[in-house]
Amino acid sequence: MNEAYCKSCQHFIQHYALRDGRLIKVYCGHCTYATPKTKHPDRKACEHFKQGIKDTERFVSKEYLSKKLLEKVMSMELLPEIEDFP
Repeated sequence: MNEAYCKSCQHFIQHYALRDGRLIKVYCGHCTYATPKTKHPDRKACEHFKQGIKDTERFVSKEYLSKKLLEKVMSMELLPEIEDFP
């Protein structure tokens, strides 16, 4: 039988640290069910477990956000040039 672990739960949020300009997973996260509490990814899940998606699928990188923001800005209509009042 497969056992459920916190890292597979939709309530679990993985924590990351910045090291040498890179994001790395740390062996810690938190549970968002009711009151947030610290959890470890490999801890057996509690009775509130709900199958979630992988944290890597939920994680949004700076590169992704930058690309989406640039796409949004490039699709905007430009404002007309400012003219001096006669």
